[in-house]
Amino acid sequence: MKMFRKLLVVSIALMVILAGCSSGNSNGDKKSESNGVTELSYWVPFSGSDGEFMEAMVKKYNESQDEVKVQFMNSNWDNYYPKLKTALVSNSAPDIAVAHVSRFSELLPTGKVEALDELASEAGLDWSTYGENQVEAVIRDGKHYAVPLDTHAVIMYYNKKYLGDAGLLNEDGTIKMETGVEGFTEMLKTLKAELPSDVSPMIIGSNNVFTFWIWYALVHQQGGTYFADGQPTIDTPESKKAMELMKTWLDEGLMPADIGDNSYDIFKTEKAAVTFTGVWSTGNFESNESLDFAAVSFPQLFDQPAAWGDSHTLIVPKQDNKEKQIAAVKFADWLAENGAMWAKAGHVPSKPAVQETEEYKALDFRADYAGVMDIVKYMPDSNVISAVNEAVQESLVQINYGNLTVEEGLKKAQESAEKLVNK
Repeated sequence: MKMFRKLLVVSIALMVILAGCSSGNSNGDKKSESNGVTELSYWVPFSGSDGEFMEAMVKKYNESQDEVKVQFMNSNWDNYYPKLKTALVSNSAPDIAVAHVSRFSELLPTGKVEALDELASEAGLDWSTYGENQVEAVIRDGKHYAVPLDTHAVIMYYNKKYLGDAGLLNEDGTIKMETGVEGFTEMLKTLKAELPSDVSPMIIGSNNVFTFWIWYALVHQQGGTYFADGQPTIDTPESKKAMELMKTWLDEGLMPADIGDNSYDIFKTEKAAVTFTGVWSTGNFESNESLDFAAVSFPQLFDQPAAWGDSHTLIVPKQDNKEKQIAAVKFADWLAENGAMWAKAGHVPSKPAVQETEEYKALDFRADYAGVMDIVKYMPDSNVISAVNEAVQESLVQINYGNLTVEEGLKKAQESAEKLVNK
């Protein structure tokens, strides 16, 4: 009897262990056994209103059908990418996750991000329904590695009252100025002469990343590059001309120096007539009902249109459960198809057809800068791109401060970038 009891206990223990082992990996079973619903874990790095809008989209998706349930997890931006990369390497990644195009160079080398061409075909995703520029940005070695969700770029906002009072608005509300660098700079000079003494013609983040982003756009407008054949191309004639232009705006008092993150508030509180900032500022500016402003694509000051920008995309980590992966692609395509909801956060939908919907057209301002999606110049691939960007930004800010000449600053930036790339 005692032997029987021992055998019974061992048998029960083995059954428990086997049951636990059969419960699957961190990605879970294909379907919940209780209700037959495919469950997807979804990671995002959104703060503020971005997080609220995305959470609302996930809620709407879950309510729109009963086959898939998406579990939404919003992580802190500061540690999101280290956390995501670690999860990919350790095979504990979510079923679907947001990834910026600019982060592909650190995520794709893990070998744990699924190429989506076969999955997209089975999920019924049509790449031709997405913006051409956005699709090209997610292709590596001829394969699609993500579903584009949006474009977010630096654009131009201007105070219509101030420009109107200065005689700088056409009847349709567009800016009245000559084309090119000269025309734009002359417009700022006119504003300086007409504005109240406590209002700046233009405001940008002169001591932060906005200087880098604006410089990047102006370099590309001249046909210049940031990287070529895997090497940084920073100390160039195009780069010099771009920084000399921004230094001119500073030196002639057309924009103030040493401006950081408060550039948003300076424009919002009507202490500046023009600003270059991200599309995500639209909702912030809308919250000031007294601010009469317009939002347009980044202006073309040189030979060709170009703007700094990036895209939120949806990646699907590798796993054994193909049914989950197909469901993840369908969910990603649904998010893009319902991009008018996401556009409330200021972002440009990745599907041009969404921009033709009544829901999108009913949103103020968004359609006026949607064309920026076609002129965005995405960051080059490099496993040290973040470090290079920070080094270049530091040198450009020192130029703005007057601590380095344009020539000295660009030479220093080039040398720093080369050391990072070639170490």
